[in-house]
Formats: sequence, structure tokens, C-alpha cells
Amino acid sequence: MQRFGALYWLGCHVLRAHLKIWHRLRAVGVHNVPASGGGIVAANHTSHLDPPAVGCSTRRAIRFVGKEELFHQPILGWFLRGAGVIPIKRGGGGKFMLEKAAEAIRQGDLVMLFPEGTRSRTGFPGRPRTGMIVLAAMTGAPIIPVRVSGSYDCMPLGSLFPRPGLIQVAFGEPVSWKPGELDLSNRDQMVNEARRVMDIIMTLPGWPPKKAKAGPDDPVEVAASVALKDE
Repeated sequence: MQRFGALYWLGCHVLRAHLKIWHRLRAVGVHNVPASGGGIVAANHTSHLDPPAVGCSTRRAIRFVGKEELFHQPILGWFLRGAGVIPIKRGGGGKFMLEKAAEAIRQGDLVMLFPEGTRSRTGFPGRPRTGMIVLAAMTGAPIIPVRVSGSYDCMPLGSLFPRPGLIQVAFGEPVSWKPGELDLSNRDQMVNEARRVMDIIMTLPGWPPKKAKAGPDDPVEVAASVALKDE
């Protein structure tokens, strides 16, 4: 199991204080996060604020993934390694990341993935990739669905600095499969299960972006959102 040092927890305390004050961060359904054992945390992704918001919303440490080139920067690389971030290599990075993530999960860690693979340009969820389902098939671990709301309005793609505003992180019940139920050779099953998990994410308590954009990269159809008013 990854031993998260003082650097990780210090960062969590600092970021949690900032998010609580600047973004009134609130978390719901935290009891759905398993107290122990490996798992995959899967969340929608619209902002740079999503990883710290999710990480600061649970007392369990979470391992994230990051581009390998970031590790080459002296200070940032030192911090990322200390925080247990899993590097992604260019070129065959997907396979490398899945192998490293699977290793961490088997050791009892939580690993966070964004099903869409990148931040949404519109504020709405895009087509999910199959990586989280492949990882679940490789490890037998459950997927903990997470919906982040408010982060896009606070810091959308292209923003340099976050604006104040409410951010909510909602954790859903873990999604799991029986042994052998997932077939890595069945591409259609991988795609359908990824879409199902994405639908589950978007039916968790939350709200759509207030300043969402429309365009040619509009998302595929997902389940309806549960609207909550900004308090």
C-alpha cells in the first residue's frame, strides 16, 4: 500500500482550507467511500479544481495520475512523487498507466480516473473512455462514482485563476461486477459499461454549469441532472 507522507497530508490541509473558504466546498455521500481496500474513483471532469476538490472531500488518501514530463521539473516532480501521483508516459501511456494503477489498487490504494480522459470544453460530460472498466476487469476492484458540480463555473478550461463559487462533490454507491463478468476481449461490453458508469455519475446530486458552452463538441446524451440551488 502506498504510504502517503507528511507532504501529501499537508497539501490536503492547505487545499481543503482554501476550498472551504473560497469555494464553500461541501461533500455528500462520503460514507460510500470504502474504509479500506483498493478501488477506482471515477469523476466527471470540467476543471483543474476537480482533483483537489475530490481529494479533499474524503479522509482516505487518493492516488492521481499525471503526465510524466511534469515529474522532470525539480520542485513539482518532488511534490508529485511525494503525493503518490502515477506518471503517464507519452505514446503507450495508457497501457503503462493502467499497469501502474492496477498495481496500486491491488496493494489497497484508491486510484482516481476521469472517464472522459480530459477536461470538458463545454461544461457538460463527454463520451467516456473504457479505461476505468478495463482497470476494474484487471483488478476486480469496485468503481466509486463521483460527481463534481460548480467547478466549471469557478475555473473553466482556459482560466488561469479560480473565481469564488460553490463546489460540491457527491460520492455514489460503489459499482462492482461479479468475478469473470467483465470480458476484456469484449469491446462492446467495455464501451457499454463505461457509458453506464458515466450515467450513474451524472445522476448523483449536483447541478449543471451556469455558464456552459454549446458547440460542435456537445456531449453524448447522459442521464438527466439533479438540480440543486446554490446556497
